[in-house]
Amino acid sequence: MLTPEVHSATATAFIAKASAPMAISSWSVTELHSALGLKVRTRALSQAQAEAVLQGFERSLAPGLLLLEPEPQDFDNANACLRGWTTTLRAADALHLAIASGRGASLCSLDAPFVAAAQQLGLDAQWLGAGEIPSND
Repeated sequence: MLTPEVHSATATAFIAKASAPMAISSWSVTELHSALGLKVRTRALSQAQAEAVLQGFERSLAPGLLLLEPEPQDFDNANACLRGWTTTLRAADALHLAIASGRGASLCSLDAPFVAAAQQLGLDAQWLGAGEIPSND
């Protein structure tokens, strides 16, 4: 939503029509910094553009979001999600999922494998893309 991406229009529409309180974790903000850093290193954005995106997020989007702080139990829950070794979850996504599920929140994502892994674990995750979650087969 903050930089042009394949699903930018879908993300923007989701935020615009969302009626429930929306939340992110401080971990999500860290990942935003990392994503912007990658765009700077690959020259997809200049440093000035990355700073402008971050400032736009902090001014426009962040004030309307509830900020969830990770707690020690979230790391234990993320480990439990990973420990079954049955999903494609990666550490960062397991932590996002643990933070959301630990607060009784539904995780919403355009990352189909992430949503599929969460659902495989029986956790509340919603695919925001069109149609069924694409299969990795």
